[in-house]
Amino acid sequence: MRKKERTLCSELVRLVITSNIAVTCILGLIFTVIVFQEMTLQEKENMDFYMQSIQEQFAGKQQFLEEVVAYLRRNEILLDFFEQNRGAEEDILYQLEQGVNLFSERNRIAGSYPVVRDFYVFNKDMRFVGTHFYPESMSARESMDHYFQDCVQSYGNQDQIFYYRQHGDFIDLCFALYDNDMQVIGYCAAAIEKASLERIFRQLEKYRSYYWMLEDTGGKVVGGGALAGLDTDALTDREGMIDLEGKKYFYSRRAGSFGVTSYIVLPKKMLYLSIRPMLLLCWGIFLVSFAAVLGAVLFFSVRTAKPLGNIALRIQQVGTGDFETSLEEYRIREFHEISDSFNEMTRKIDQLIKEVYENQILAREARIQYLQSQMNPHFMFNVLAMISMRMKRNKDEELYRMVTAFSGLMQGKIFRDGEIEIPLAEEMEIVGFYLYLQGQRFCDMVRYDIVWESESLKTCKIPRLSVEPLVENAMIHGLEPKGEAGFIRVEIRTLRPDEQGERRLWILVEDDGVGFDIEKWNLQIKEEGEHPRVGIMNIQRLVQNLYGKSYGMTIKSEPGKGTRIELQLPCIEQQAGTKI
Repeated sequence: MRKKERTLCSELVRLVITSNIAVTCILGLIFTVIVFQEMTLQEKENMDFYMQSIQEQFAGKQQFLEEVVAYLRRNEILLDFFEQNRGAEEDILYQLEQGVNLFSERNRIAGSYPVVRDFYVFNKDMRFVGTHFYPESMSARESMDHYFQDCVQSYGNQDQIFYYRQHGDFIDLCFALYDNDMQVIGYCAAAIEKASLERIFRQLEKYRSYYWMLEDTGGKVVGGGALAGLDTDALTDREGMIDLEGKKYFYSRRAGSFGVTSYIVLPKKMLYLSIRPMLLLCWGIFLVSFAAVLGAVLFFSVRTAKPLGNIALRIQQVGTGDFETSLEEYRIREFHEISDSFNEMTRKIDQLIKEVYENQILAREARIQYLQSQMNPHFMFNVLAMISMRMKRNKDEELYRMVTAFSGLMQGKIFRDGEIEIPLAEEMEIVGFYLYLQGQRFCDMVRYDIVWESESLKTCKIPRLSVEPLVENAMIHGLEPKGEAGFIRVEIRTLRPDEQGERRLWILVEDDGVGFDIEKWNLQIKEEGEHPRVGIMNIQRLVQNLYGKSYGMTIKSEPGKGTRIELQLPCIEQQAGTKI
């Protein structure tokens, strides 16, 4: 049983769809991997930058205390308070508030919430003044004063440079104030609001799960919440990644001023959660693009395969003998060229069939006419020979030469069938007969000259009647319209060997006749579709058919300045039949 054949259309569609799916899947996988890697790397850089940005914000709030401390050490009134216990309380408080207000912009979050709510300074005699961000009642201020007195006394009992403790919504910080000789001149105490610190680190909520922590020099957590199992001693770098119980975390560590180190920890899985929407968007775009490409491929595959089916049908019709069938025109260049070639082929086949049939009929008629006229040329030449002999006897030499030249011209031009190439000498003999008769016709108003480079060139073989028509053209179209004496020059020589080492035969036919406009001549050929001087173009086609496109004629002419025709042929010896 014969296997079912597939159509070109279905095979093309199947091949294109399979290839498209395979290529699309491969490209989609590569695209996904590249996008995933690039987005992961970019998001990791964003995450590191974000953690560092928050660390910078926290460090900026610490800088508030640094600038206040620097102010305390520069203010003379406050230095007298610390070193000499001198100065009125109102003046000392005024100077302290001036310094705090001077740098208060760094102490605020969102322009409203303070980080350090209360700030106290003590001298060594435990005399103190304090400033508060919010106005307080007298009883609340007295309670706060006693509290910070206790805090400073507790700091004095600790072997720490910076002392932190938590109570309620605040983190207390106590530290000593030194002079230029690093001698203790007093103490400072500050109440830091936990809510303000949480506002700083709350910006990490975009990663859903996050941890932040403040640790003093003794390893005690003074703010935030530590991640279970986290060993801060192992976090020696400013940023990196740790592994806890099989889960990976990114961290940022910064050692700040006043003995506190801040930590930010983010689970690595938060990195993928942040890039998931972008990946889904990319895959959505990819799937839509794939569907659009697949639809376009199906459409253009069917559209492209349809002309092929039509071409196959027309070829089948030609196979059945219908040579009048034709293909329609297509917009696709290759199909259009196939259509033109197919239509031209069927036209020529049909034309050749008709010509062969007609030629068979004409051949039969030509055989009959040939048998009837077989003796006519011999009879004509015998009569011309008899006339010339009688003129010779009557000593009419001029008329004798004219009849002899006419007989030779007719015999060379008309009655020399079966010969394609003849010796150059015989061709030039025909040229001589023609020029002699034309000279007699116009009473010697036509002068001519035939110049040979070498007598050896006379044995070269050239196509029969390839020079005489050029001379005849010069006479009819060049000199006769001139209406006065004219000159025709024929020169025969060889050219230097070309790159292949071949010498060429060069024949010049030149006249001083009326000439013509080459550009108008070419335009006439283009518009009318045929050459006005068929004989010349027949010579060109004959030469190129015999020897190739590199041989042939070149024509130069100008109105009133005559015409110059150069003919190039291969040098072929008559005896050996080889090129010279």
